[in-house]
Amino acid sequence: MELRQLRYFAEVATALHYGRAAERLCVSQPALSQQIQLLERELGVELFDHQQRTRQRKVVLTAAGTAFLADAQRLLRLSREAIETVRRVGAPHKTVELGYYQLLRPDRLVGIVQRFAQHFPDVQFHLHELPTFRAVQEALLVETIDLGLTLLPLLHTELAARPFGQGGLAVALPAAHPLAGLPEVPLGALAHEKWVEISRPLHPVYDEIEHLCQQAGFSRRGAIVQEVSSLELLSNLVSLGIGIAFVPSFFDLERVPGVVARPLRVPAGTAEVVLTQCVAYLAARPGPLLQALVALV
Repeated sequence: MELRQLRYFAEVATALHYGRAAERLCVSQPALSQQIQLLERELGVELFDHQQRTRQRKVVLTAAGTAFLADAQRLLRLSREAIETVRRVGAPHKTVELGYYQLLRPDRLVGIVQRFAQHFPDVQFHLHELPTFRAVQEALLVETIDLGLTLLPLLHTELAARPFGQGGLAVALPAAHPLAGLPEVPLGALAHEKWVEISRPLHPVYDEIEHLCQQAGFSRRGAIVQEVSSLELLSNLVSLGIGIAFVPSFFDLERVPGVVARPLRVPAGTAEVVLTQCVAYLAARPGPLLQALVALV
């Protein structure tokens, strides 16, 4: 079995049309059909329903073909990743793919990239903006990026991290909100507000925030009017007056029109919620270059 045959099969199975698949692959249709037949002969099963193709001129996967397609696509993806990896390792000029989550303060990101460039002028850094801290960690797992600026906790045991910054909670408010003019917002003043929140599975400190509110004598249960999957959408809903939101104090909301962020003031003796920024990487692949970059952060 050849990778070429897998590629041909996957293209036909996706297009469900031999002519279009042949055009995309830049091969003749007879040559494409021949390779599919050789693949079926080697596997000992029909991947496409030959009767439907002969009688109705329709390309339809058999049950075996449907099952085989997922594995074929996985093998093709792994082959591409292997090629990219060996090219990256053997390239005379190194490249590092750096991922970060939306609303990371630009000055923090720029400072990190500048420090990288100063110490490693021969390395190219490609930036990838991702919607959430979780998306950064997932991109590390599939090796779309080499390093990720994210938040603790780490959600996968395959990852390792080094913290580089901490912050507390701020309150994101519509610019016209009565509390927006305060230098700090007392936690108790938020007891009767409506809230926009990141959904619990995506939130790094959801339970800690609920515990903090309960210590102040109220709960947000029932007052969260909208759950979202990204801080960008959360901030836009706050600007529309849908509700207010807690955000990490180190997030940049200046680029979101109609929203202001004010520091949260908690009652004396109450433990504050701490959010930790970190640089994360695959624990099994901390090469010398990545180790040096992590130390710089």
